[in-house]
Amino acid sequence: MSDARSLLAALTDEPTSTSDLYDRVGYRLLIRLGLVSYHAFRDELARLAAAGLAERSTGEDGASLWRRRPPDAPAGTDA
Repeated sequence: MSDARSLLAALTDEPTSTSDLYDRVGYRLLIRLGLVSYHAFRDELARLAAAGLAERSTGEDGASLWRRRPPDAPAGTDA
């Protein structure tokens, strides 16, 4: 499974913080993907959003929230 597919599998339709996604993916997969560094992990999520595969929004507390892009949403739009 590619890095993108592995991370997309962790995303749902519900917005989830970067920290919660990091925990959801799990340390073993993060090692395999070379994304143990929190910054590298976040950068990979940003690449998914730039490719139109994920959406990023900002929570009330300022945290980045990520979710899978709905199939009918135009690519390149963040929530």
